[in-house]
Amino acid sequence: MAITLRYLCKYARENYGMNLICGESNMNNLVNWVHMLEDPETASFLHGQELIFSTGIGHDNTDWLHDFAKGLVENQASGLVLNLGPYIQSVPEDLIAYCREVQFPLFTVPWKTRIVDITNDFCRKIIKSEEHEVTVAGALRDAIFFPEKISEYRAVLERKEFDLDAEFCIAALSFQIPSSEKFLDYDKAIRLHLTKILINYSDRFNIFRQDKNLIVVLQEFPQEIVEDAMDCLVEVCKYGYPDHRISAGISVNDLGIHSLPRNYKRAIALLRIAERQDQPKLSYRNSGLFKLLIEIEDAKVLKRFYEETLGQMEAYDKKNQTDYLLTLKSYLENNASVQEVAKETYVHRNTINYKIKKIKEILQCDLDYQDGLKLLLAFQIKELL
Repeated sequence: MAITLRYLCKYARENYGMNLICGESNMNNLVNWVHMLEDPETASFLHGQELIFSTGIGHDNTDWLHDFAKGLVENQASGLVLNLGPYIQSVPEDLIAYCREVQFPLFTVPWKTRIVDITNDFCRKIIKSEEHEVTVAGALRDAIFFPEKISEYRAVLERKEFDLDAEFCIAALSFQIPSSEKFLDYDKAIRLHLTKILINYSDRFNIFRQDKNLIVVLQEFPQEIVEDAMDCLVEVCKYGYPDHRISAGISVNDLGIHSLPRNYKRAIALLRIAERQDQPKLSYRNSGLFKLLIEIEDAKVLKRFYEETLGQMEAYDKKNQTDYLLTLKSYLENNASVQEVAKETYVHRNTINYKIKKIKEILQCDLDYQDGLKLLLAFQIKELL
C-alpha cells in the first residue's frame, strides 16, 4: 500500500511525543522519504512527497520559518516537523496561520526526542511499504495470469491483509506522449496522481505495469468511485500535460480473487476500444453492446461474423480506394437518413444515394431493419477486434 502521513505517524505521538498542530485534512498526503532541512533555499531541491524535519540550527530567530514552509508547499512536500528546543522554542503564530490556511500538515516533537530515531523509524516504514507494493503486485499478477497457483498468491495476499472473497475491479490505462524519452517520468507522475486520488477512499489497491499498460487492481471500490477517479486523473493530465493523451478501460466489480482474469480481459478490451474511439475512459457498465461482445471467449466467432457481414465491403474499399464503409456506418447511425449523412460528411445527397445503392449491391441486401442490426453489430465487433 502507498504510505501516508496518517499511517506513518500512527504511533508517533506515543513513541516520540509528535504533536499535530494543523493540517489534519491532508493527513493522507503520500510520503516517499524523510529529510532534514534547515535553509529555506534548499526547498527547491525536493522531488515532492517528502516529510521535512527541522531543528532551526544556524538561525538566530524564527522569522525564516514562514518562507521555509511556503517553499515546502510550493515544492509539494508532505509536511513539516519542528524540533522544539534551543533554536525553535515555540511555533510562530504566522507560521501556524499560513499552514492552517493551506492545510499543510505541521507537527512538533520535543527536544528530548532523538531525531535520528524517529527519522530511521519512518524510513524503515517507507522502505517496508515499497517492498509491500512490489510483493502485492507480483501476487496479483499471478492471480490474473496463473489463477491455478492460488495456494501461492493466496498466502501472500492474505498476509498483506487483502480479503480474497471481496469484490475486485480492474482498470487498465495507457497513454500517448510526444517524447518517449520522458515516458518513465510521465509514468511515475500518473501513478502518483492516481494514488493521491484513490488513497482518499481506501488503501486496498495496487498499481503495476503490464505489457505497456498501467493496471490498477482495486478491492471494494464502488464503480462510481473508480470512474470518478479516472475522470479526475484525466482532468489533472489535461491541465498538467496538455500534449499527452490518456485512456482507461474499467471492468465491472466481481466477487472473489478468481474474478481477476476475466476482469483483466474486460479492462484491456475496453481500453482498446476507448483508444480507437478517442475516449478518455470506457467502463463495462456503460459499454452498451460491447458488454455482450467482450464476454464471448472465442474471438474466432466474432471475426467470422465480421467477415460474413462487413468483410466483403472492407475488401472492396481497399481494392477500389472507396469509402463505402464510412458511408454505411454514418447511414446506419443516422437512422438511414441520407440528408443527415450528407450533412455529416459534407457530400451532396445524390452522391450519398449513389453510394448507398452500390453498398446494397456489394452486400446483396436491402439495408432493412434486420440488415441494419447485423451491420451495426459488425461495426462494434470491428472496434473490439
